[in-house]
Amino acid sequence: MYKKFYCIAIIQLFLLQISISIHIGHEVGGSSMDSTHYDRRILYQQCPLNSETKDLYRTTSWAAIRSSSSSSSLTTNTSNQSSLIPFRRQLVINNGEDRLVTRTSSNTTNINTTTITPLGIDQAAVDIIVDNQISGNLTVYVQVIECLDCPYEIIAQDLSSNQILNLTLNTKYTYRIRIELNNISSCLETLILYEHGQYILNVQTSNIPSTNTTIDSGLKCLLTTNRLANNIYTPLIVGVVILLTLFIFCLFAQRMKLREYIINLKNRCFNHVPQQECTHSYDLQTCPPTTTICQSGIDTINTIECNTNNSKLPTIHKLSHIIVPRSKRLLSLDAFRGFALIAMIFINYGGGGYAQFEHSPWHGITFADIVFPLFVWILGASLIFSLKNALDKGVSKRTLLIKVTMRTLKLFIIGFILNTRFKVDLNNVRILGILQRFALVYGVIGIIEVLCTRSRQYSLTANFNNNNNNTKHTSTLTTTTTATVKNGRTKRVTAVFRDISNFPLQWLLIIGLTTIWVLVVYLVPFEDCPAGYLGPGGLHENGKYENCTGGITGYIDRIILTNKHLYQYPTCQLVYGCKLPFDSENLLGTIPTIFLAYLGVQAGRILVMYQTDLDRLIRLFAWGIFTTAIGIGLTSGTFIDGPMPLNKNLWTLSFSFFTGGIAFLGFSIMYILIDKLKYWNATPFQYPGTNSILIYIGHIVFATYFPVQWIVVNTHAAHLAIALWGCIFWIIIAYIFFKKRIFLVL
Repeated sequence: MYKKFYCIAIIQLFLLQISISIHIGHEVGGSSMDSTHYDRRILYQQCPLNSETKDLYRTTSWAAIRSSSSSSSLTTNTSNQSSLIPFRRQLVINNGEDRLVTRTSSNTTNINTTTITPLGIDQAAVDIIVDNQISGNLTVYVQVIECLDCPYEIIAQDLSSNQILNLTLNTKYTYRIRIELNNISSCLETLILYEHGQYILNVQTSNIPSTNTTIDSGLKCLLTTNRLANNIYTPLIVGVVILLTLFIFCLFAQRMKLREYIINLKNRCFNHVPQQECTHSYDLQTCPPTTTICQSGIDTINTIECNTNNSKLPTIHKLSHIIVPRSKRLLSLDAFRGFALIAMIFINYGGGGYAQFEHSPWHGITFADIVFPLFVWILGASLIFSLKNALDKGVSKRTLLIKVTMRTLKLFIIGFILNTRFKVDLNNVRILGILQRFALVYGVIGIIEVLCTRSRQYSLTANFNNNNNNTKHTSTLTTTTTATVKNGRTKRVTAVFRDISNFPLQWLLIIGLTTIWVLVVYLVPFEDCPAGYLGPGGLHENGKYENCTGGITGYIDRIILTNKHLYQYPTCQLVYGCKLPFDSENLLGTIPTIFLAYLGVQAGRILVMYQTDLDRLIRLFAWGIFTTAIGIGLTSGTFIDGPMPLNKNLWTLSFSFFTGGIAFLGFSIMYILIDKLKYWNATPFQYPGTNSILIYIGHIVFATYFPVQWIVVNTHAAHLAIALWGCIFWIIIAYIFFKKRIFLVL
């Protein structure tokens, strides 16, 4: 019995240290969390591994230029070494492994000798061979295509015939190689490389343009494959097929009531007495006639505020032979939150080492960039349910404001504590983070809604239907009638937009905050940086704004928080070579995040004010298409360009629109499958979705402990397997909490 609760006890001890309340016996739901930069560089610094393991890890994050492995390459030509320029040397900071090219060397080599270069994960080898007919020395330039508006950089000079330049490149990026002869003739080749591939780039003389190259005159580059690359996506495809098969099997088992059949068979075999439902209606969202659960303030969608003069329902663990009926929860919202949480765990545990599950270097968007916005959107949707319940129960606004303030402080403090989990150095600790951004957004949205919302703004739906009933001479008055207008097209048109028109003050405040962000970002210059600069600095725009990382957004953080208290490893560091620290959860970016949360508030209002599935889905899909189109339009359809590119680091307004649209559409699909058609009972995402903050904290704290994670061989298949295991582990823990009715409330 003690072993069964071993993992639970460890997590509880940690939570007690940071003064978080755990309530047993009733369900309170979890708050919406999201992914964080789980920085493995800090992990490896604080928890050093053996040298062999660290070397394996380093090979995943760089491209190196090294000498040929043939015997003749053992003798280094001193003159050649002096003429080679270290690639990105002047722009690479902090850790030695965080560079694309670390060293250059070229030596006389027997070209006819084929050498197989040992390669690590996400590495490919390219041998640049100069034809004997070329007289003179060549200069080799490299440009990383993902580095937008970046210059070519010299990686080798004075490269002559009968010499070979051996490159080891990171296959997560695409390269453009430019080779010049005496600054007159040149050839250009784009390198799309794959893991463990061996490539040869022959530089020859030619006056005829090649189909794959751009030639000024005299030179031709021919890229050939010496050894075929690995298909790194085979493990990912296999994993997706397995997961889809399990999901389809679960749906089939649910439709066939396989679980009930197994339980009945077990009872017959072991002569167990089947459990009976309690005679009292126990519902986590509605109060029974004789017993109630008493709470106050705002928790989440699943909390209830009841009068304190009622008696409490007995705790669940004291009940025997009782099955608690399924709560009248909006299961699709739980499943959506749980899906986002599991996706975040998968990303934070490495995502199998695939580039698609890593954050964008700067502009653009990947799957990893979408996870946090989903939680922010869910925050807004959940807030409406709890706020309306509180207003209906007559909870004072003073009480609600205190509740919002305390929860904001708790979230911020927990996030700050998690930033100190490796070492406590208050002189250099990072102040901002995922939970801190979440706390600020929750605080602002909660205060606006508490101060500006009146209960009658939601009850207008009932009043409107009552008017329709009066015209039909119906004497029955109900508060649960649908919002469908059966008489008169005029009243139908009026009812279409009441979820917006009933809340003008809130919309004005949100639009006002968003306008402030636009004016500050696009009109305020600073130091040597122009107004409206949204780039990463470093090599961007040929290094013109090298020290302008993040524009005014980064400047405000550096002035208020100082460099020591910001995130030291921004995503732009490797590709763009940016020097300054930059925090992706910056202060100014909180404003567009608030706007995204308010899109979630709008979704919550739709679910509360409209009672039919058709009315809800039409509006949810309309908002999803509308906001997604605006987000794409602000980028001129390019995602990485236009007046406002998609950018998670800056959290641009286009990013809020686009991810908000994704959230609307994704939730709508889950709503159809779970709550409307009831094809799916939300398993297994329902379990982490109802206890998200507890699982979020646990997956960070125990990320370096067995059996959550351990060191595996350095392949995509192994990393994918360990990341998926991390997800399964926390689903199991969440399931245990769910069955034991252990839920976390702040």
